[in-house]
This record gives sequence, C-alpha cells and structure tokens, in this order.
Amino acid sequence: MPPIPCPSCGAPLPPYASGCPACRIPLTGPVAARLWYVDQTLATLRAERVELLTALRSGRSPAQVPVTTSGQVGDQRPADPGLPGVPGVPGAPAAPRPPAGAVPLRTWTTQQTLLAIGVLLVLVASSIALAFAWFVIGRYGQVLLMGGFTALAAVAALLLSSRRLPSSAEALALVCGGLLVLDAAAARRLGLFALDQVDGRVYTAVSGALVALLLAALHRRDHRIAGFALVALTSASVGWAGVVSLGDSSPAAAATLALLGAAVFGAARVLLPRTWGLTRRACSGPAALWTALSGLLAFGGALAAYRPDGDGRPEATALACLVVLLIITAAGATVVREVVRGRVVTHGSTHAVLTAWRRAPFSGDWRALGVVAVVASVSLPAAVLGSGLQAGAFGTAVLAVLAALTAVALLGLRPLGTGVASQWFELQAFLGLVVLLLVSFVHGQQYACVVVLLSCALTATTAAALRPGWRAAAAAAAATATVGAVVVAAAMVSVTAQSLALTATGLALTLFALARPRTAEERPVGGVGCTAQLLALGVAVAGSLSSWVQLAALLAITASGAALAVLRPRLRAVWAAAACTSGTWATWLVGEPASAQVRWGLLAALPVVMLTLAAWRRRTEEEVVLAVAALVVALDAVATAVGREWPHAAAGCCAAYGVLAVMYAALPARRRAVIVGVLFLTAGSWVESAHAGVDTPEAYTLPLAVFLLAAGWWSRRQLREVSWWTLGPGLIVALLPSALLTAADPGPVRSVLTATTAVAILLAGVARRWQAPVVVGAVATVIVALTRLGPLTLQLPQYLTLGTLGIVLLAVGARYEQRRADARQALSWLASMT
Repeated sequence: MPPIPCPSCGAPLPPYASGCPACRIPLTGPVAARLWYVDQTLATLRAERVELLTALRSGRSPAQVPVTTSGQVGDQRPADPGLPGVPGVPGAPAAPRPPAGAVPLRTWTTQQTLLAIGVLLVLVASSIALAFAWFVIGRYGQVLLMGGFTALAAVAALLLSSRRLPSSAEALALVCGGLLVLDAAAARRLGLFALDQVDGRVYTAVSGALVALLLAALHRRDHRIAGFALVALTSASVGWAGVVSLGDSSPAAAATLALLGAAVFGAARVLLPRTWGLTRRACSGPAALWTALSGLLAFGGALAAYRPDGDGRPEATALACLVVLLIITAAGATVVREVVRGRVVTHGSTHAVLTAWRRAPFSGDWRALGVVAVVASVSLPAAVLGSGLQAGAFGTAVLAVLAALTAVALLGLRPLGTGVASQWFELQAFLGLVVLLLVSFVHGQQYACVVVLLSCALTATTAAALRPGWRAAAAAAAATATVGAVVVAAAMVSVTAQSLALTATGLALTLFALARPRTAEERPVGGVGCTAQLLALGVAVAGSLSSWVQLAALLAITASGAALAVLRPRLRAVWAAAACTSGTWATWLVGEPASAQVRWGLLAALPVVMLTLAAWRRRTEEEVVLAVAALVVALDAVATAVGREWPHAAAGCCAAYGVLAVMYAALPARRRAVIVGVLFLTAGSWVESAHAGVDTPEAYTLPLAVFLLAAGWWSRRQLREVSWWTLGPGLIVALLPSALLTAADPGPVRSVLTATTAVAILLAGVARRWQAPVVVGAVATVIVALTRLGPLTLQLPQYLTLGTLGIVLLAVGARYEQRRADARQALSWLASMT
C-alpha cells in the first residue's frame, strides 16, 4: 500500500503519524477527522463525475448511480468517519479520532460493576471459608479445597475467554490470582513442608516469583485476559519487596536492591519475547516504581547520615547512597533517551515524540517514562544536597565552584544548543548550584556562602551572554547573586561596610541598566540595583549608623532617581518622587554638623529649588511631583520654624513661598497656584500678628481679604468675569466677620466703619452691575442694622413695637400686588448682574 500523502504539503506520511514531519501540521483531533471526511467526499465525487461523463458520451445509463424520485442523480457520499458503516450525512460533523499512542478512557458498565462486586464477594467468602476450614477440614483438606478453587477459576477464565466473554474472563482471572496469592500465604501459615521454618522475607521473594511465573504462563496461554498479567506483575513486585527487605539493616543496601529490581523489570521489558504479551509490555510500570523507591531510600539514607556536629568526613553509608543517586540519574537519562529514539519510528520525528509526550506526560504509554524522567531529574540535585551536607562548608564551596565551571563549560561548548539533552544538563547544573546555596546557609559559614553566590553569579552571567532566550531571568539571577555575595562578604567586616558596599553595588547595577537601554536585561538588573540601594539605606537606618553613611545611601538614591527620571520616561513620576524624597532627607543630614539655624535654612531653601525645577519641567509628568514635593517641604519648614519659636523666620518663609507661588501662577495654565500663594501670604501675616499680640479680628481677616481680592482680580479672565469668583471670596472675608462681630461690640466704631464700607461696596456694585458686591454689601448692612437696632427695640414700649408692626403689615397688604411685582423686578435686575 503506498504511503498516504500529507493534505497540506503532499509529503508521504509515516505509519501511525500524529502529524506531518515536513510541514509540522497536526493530523489528530476533530478538525483533522473532518478534513479527512471532506477529502474522501471530494475523491468520491470526482470518480462519480468521470463515470457520469463517460455515460453521457456513450449514450448509456451509468452503473451504480442512484436516481431520486425526481429523476435527478442522487447524492452518494463516503461513510462518516465517526460512524463506520453508515452512509455519510451532508454537513454532519465527524467524530474525533484519538491521537496516536493515546489510550481511550474506559468506563464501568453495569456488567463490569456486577462482576467486580462478585469478585470481591468470592474473595471474601474464600477468606472466610479458609478461616473455618482451619478448624474443620484440616491442613490437607484445606490445601486441596483452595487449590481446587484456584484451578477451577483459572480453567473457567480460559474457557470464558475462548467463548468471547471478556468481562467474565477478566473477573475470574482476578479471582484466580487472588486465590493463588492466598494459597501461597496459607502454605507457610499451615506449615506445609516445613515452610514455616523459612525466613519470611525469603519466602515472600520466592513465592511471589513463583506466583508471578504461573500467572504469566496463564496470560501467555491467552493474551486476551489482562488480569493474569496484572496480578503477575503485582505478585512479582511483592516478591521483590521481600528481596529489598533483606537489606533493611542499611539504607544503601535497600536502595541498591530496589534499583536492582528496577533493572530486573526493565530487562524483562526488553528481553522477554513478544509471546509474553501484556506481561512484557507492562513491566515498565514496576520498573519505574522501583526506580522511584530506590531514589527515596537513597536520599533518606544520605540525609540520615548527616551529623551537624561531625568532623566533616563522609560516612560510607552516605557515600553509597550518593552513588546510588548518581546511578539513577545516569541510567534514567539513558533510558529516556533510548525510549524516545525507539518511538521516533512510530511518530516520525523526535519533535513529534516530544509533542505527544508533553500532551500526556503521566498517562497511557508515557506514564512510566514520565516517572523515570522525573526521578532521574531529581536524583542529581538530591545527590548534590547529600554531598554538600557530608562535605561541610569548605566542601560545599568546592562543589559550587566545580558545578559553576561545569555549567560554564556546557554553555560555552554548546552556545547555540537547543536540544533537550543539553537543556537538561544545563538545568541540572543550575539546580545543583541552588541546592548548594541552601546547603551553605545550613552550614552557617559566611565564606562558603560568598563562594557559592559568586559561582551562581558567574553561571547566570554566562547564561545571559550565551542564551538570548534566558537573558532576562539569567540577568536578574546574576544581579541578585552578586548583591547577596556583597552583603555576606561585607557583613564579615562591619555593618558600615555592608551598607557602603550595598550602595556601591546598587549604584553600579543601576548605571549598567541605564547603559543597556531597550534590552532584555535592563529592567531586571535595574530593579535589583534600586532594591540594593534601598536595602543599603535600610541597613544604615536600622543599624543607627553615622549620618555620613546614611548620606551616601541617600545621595546614591537621589542620583539614580534623577538619572532614571531623565532617561526612562515611562516611570518618570515615580523616579522624580524618589529623587525628591531622598534629596530632602540628604539635605537635612548635610546640615547636621552645623547649627540648627543653618540646618533649617537648608531645609527652607529646598522648596525654592524644587519649584524652580517644576517651572523648568512644566507640561511633563515630573512637574506635578516636584510641585507637590515643594509644597510638602515648605509646610515642613514653616512648621519647624513655628515649633522652635522662630516667628519672624516662619513669617518670612511664608511670604517668600507665597511670592514664589504667585510667580509660578503667572506661568501659562498655572493660575490655580495663586491659591497656595494667598494662603502662604496670609499665614505669614497671621504669624506676625500673633507674635505682636494683636487680638483685633480685622487684623487677621483683612489681609486674607486683600490677597483674595488681588488674586481674583488678577484671574478675572480665567474666571470669566464672574463677580462671585473674582470679588465674592474677598468681600465675604472682609465684611461678614466684622458685621457679625458688631453684635458683641458695644462701641460705635466697628459698626459705623462696617456699615459705611458695606454701603460703599453696595453702591459700587450697583454702578458696575456686579452681583457679588451688591449681595454681600446688602447682607452686611442688614446684619449691622439688626445688631444695632435689636437692643433698642427691646427697650421700646410694647404697644409702640406692636403698633409699628401692624401698620407695616397693613401697608404691605394694601399694596401686595404692586410689591410683588416690584420684588420680581428687583430679582430680575439682580440676576442680570455678573
């Protein structure tokens, strides 16, 4: 039969291929099944077209062409691949085919459930019968009875299988296997042939092997009964467990015997003839199981031999366990490689094999191989861990250097290697270094930690240089390992050296990141560098180090933040904020050796610098950061001056900051900053007034009112000439507090001046048609009038007060409609003002 061509590129497909080895197109799943159905339909239609044309040319009816009741040629299509033997339905989707090598999922039917329950009941009944037979029929009767049941079950299973009853045959095969195991256990329990004198472990090994051979022979007799093979392998595993138990005195011996069991089962998988059927094919499962158990036993023995207070000499048991782990690594890697090579024949290419393995790494035919691969990959790091624990701190450092040199050699010898084998070896080297790093911390020797960290940094740097795909992660690992080595090495000297070393390392890493723009290593290295600088500052502050050590860390952070803000615009606001914060802190520390006045002067000068930078960098992200930082530092400077009872300095600062804010507000689209200027100028006047002991309220309200009126009038165009925005705040602050205070002031000065000013403002508003002066002036005048007439009203006779109110109400009632029209006219006139 000629090979089937690829539907995409036309290349011949190997048998049982899951994809095309030439164009890499997958050919499994529902879409591929539907494509096959469409291709078959097109081929059938082409053949039918040729037959119809031939029939038309010859003038005879075509053969085997169905005709519908309407006289037209009917539709004949190939069978749907999802429904074998049923004619295809136009547009019907094809049933998906399972991928090559996949094992279909099995579901329990009602018959299988009943048979399983029956097997369980028969086994339980047999166990009960065995217990009763102990007291009733004696040893030999029991042997004959149970042996007869076992032979009957085996014969019945073979008979039912020959009659095409697979589920019943499988059930009886399991019964037969279970009874055979019970017979083997009962033979020693009953003391037949002096078997009770034999060591239990030896008897388990021999009986398990014999039972396995007998069941394997039954499966060889009929390959359709899988139960015989499964119970045979289970019995063989139990028998080998007896062999492993012979080495219970030494973990190394037990691990070696378990590994030997894996080799025995693996050899059976390779060497047994195909006539052994499932018994041969399923040997890979016990082989993988014993490989994993051997690794666990060896690793446990290596850990158990570790003594923290030992003399550093490795024990023989630990060395043997480490050798077993190394053998597992080498043998497991070899087995995986050979199995992958062997399956290339059926899958077409190594890529197809690995793709099929990745889809189901621990299921079907890949289960045992996946277990072996995991155990082999973990065994070498486990051996490195045990070696490091046994070798001590110095030995761990030597192992780290060797592992680093090995990794560098692998990376250098295969600079462009992308094969699975090379990647696996490189991964093993990296895992070994990580394990040795943990071991060095366990030993607690700082020099060993430094050596291991430097080895990790060397390996990661080489990987970043030679493996472009790993560059980001490798660069981050190299930078982190370098910082860790610096931290541990400097800690051997002093905390001060640690902080300074961290500062220098972080600054160097940040500069390196800035020198490598738009590369994979820029962000990870820069992030580690910034973290190192923050860590240096934390060490200096937590250790209460001298101010110059803290100053060095702060200056480094300031320089890094400023450089990043200029050269990396994405996070410019964040870097600008960091530079402002650290710069302010550094400025405060610079003035520490001098007097308090000098230190405060440096702090007070910072807002000027920050606001100047904000004006220079306007319309950028850092403008807002600089302006907010200037405001915060200005408030801090003023609060510091007030707290130290320097009123003139505080007032001068407020005045200077207010003027600066007004100047900043003069810039285009920055007029809102005038509010800050008004507040600072007002605060300055208040501080001076409070220091002079002035208690007149107008001394505090009138300056604010003047500044508000000036700011509003200056910003009248931005405020759209609305009087409530330009003049309203200032007039309210100037008039209403004084008008309300007239109620508590018996003197005539405040009331006369307030009323006169209010009336003047009212008249000016009427003249310029400004609503705010009219309303505020009228309200202030009414408040003054009420506060002055109120006491006099209370002193008049009651009949005069009541009569006056009555006359007013009569006058209003008589001319109500006219007054209402006048009120509407007045409101309309007031609303027409700006």
